[in-house]
Amino acid sequence: MIKDLPRILLVSEVTLSFSKKGMSANPTLFNLFESYTAEKIMQFSPASSLKYTPPSPPFERQVIPFISEFFPFLKNRLGTFINPLINLINLQGLDLLSIPNKKRIEAFAPEIILICPITPWCLVMGQKLNKYFDCPSLIYFMDDWIAVDKLRWFSGSIQKCAFNLLKNSAGWLMISDKLKEELSNRYQLLPKQSMIVHNPVDLSRLSGKKIPDRETDREGSFKVVYAGSIQVMHYDAVAAVAEAIFQLRCDGNDIELVLHTAPEFWNLYKQKFQLWEVTYGSLIPYHELNRYLQCADLLLVATSFLPEYAHMVRASVLTKLTDYMAAMRPIISCGPDYSACNWFIKKWDCGLVCDTNQVSEIKAFLLTQMENRYLNEKIAFNAFEVLKNNFDKSIVSSKLYDFIGDIATKK
Repeated sequence: MIKDLPRILLVSEVTLSFSKKGMSANPTLFNLFESYTAEKIMQFSPASSLKYTPPSPPFERQVIPFISEFFPFLKNRLGTFINPLINLINLQGLDLLSIPNKKRIEAFAPEIILICPITPWCLVMGQKLNKYFDCPSLIYFMDDWIAVDKLRWFSGSIQKCAFNLLKNSAGWLMISDKLKEELSNRYQLLPKQSMIVHNPVDLSRLSGKKIPDRETDREGSFKVVYAGSIQVMHYDAVAAVAEAIFQLRCDGNDIELVLHTAPEFWNLYKQKFQLWEVTYGSLIPYHELNRYLQCADLLLVATSFLPEYAHMVRASVLTKLTDYMAAMRPIISCGPDYSACNWFIKKWDCGLVCDTNQVSEIKAFLLTQMENRYLNEKIAFNAFEVLKNNFDKSIVSSKLYDFIGDIATKK
């Protein structure tokens, strides 16, 4: 990308790594900045994050770690009682101590600070950097984890840090319109500037790859495919679909649910999944994922119906949505009516919505899709067109870099 890009200090637990080993946000951040001049990005992250998911080339050149855990957490029974106190001490230390490697950051001379906090560590560090450096900052929230975090320490709190960063940032980057609306209402703040930034997909990497012809390439079992992590904000919806598919199989229908997820998620729910005859397809490397998704009749997005996860479901548009759209296969989003994923699909007319967790109703919904096996191709094609015109990496990156450049020049 040929333009005079400003120097960015990226403050996040999410490293610029293409690895699927880390957080689900890793591919999103990497996709967004893969085209950015590597020499103009310095990553400032907790040492533990950098150790677990080191930045991918060429972003490993300018990386600064900071210690977030001055006292390690206990991994025994005592930890249940002691670790909350250790956490408070660690956050207090991070809040009060000087910025580590400050001279090196000053030598880099950031023109903009991009703060993408996934935990309290980078929320606190982001606030410190925002106060110290005389350059504009951007805050990028990928979900609403701060909604229920009431953690306080002697000199601050999560809510105070969040408010200060949102108030003092020159612009907000948000994963969804719903998240922007939630934060604006909660903190009674309006962003100076804002941009909605979803996970982009590099369609150039798919060019020349065959999109299978449904009539000739798809025969046999009706496949519902789920790809990605199965966190607590996903599991109950996945489980409802799995049970519905199992009952359909028991009724003699040729249908299966295939999960492409990491072993730790499969093993966590293995007993239930095996009871429901779910097929484990293992975790697929990201660069091969599209080919596996194209084998599906339906691609499943799942968000929790449980009230304790409503704050996450209401605001988070999952990374997998745009990856699914690139496969040109019909998408089904199973989640409550307030789910941001359901809202996204309705807004763009890029899939089907099943807003119930009642197994009998999911069964009826799936039976209808089996009967109309090839009639949902129009929706799948529209999803691909929406992706191509709005969420292709070249388009999203260009808009994002323009936004960042505009913020940097308004210092």
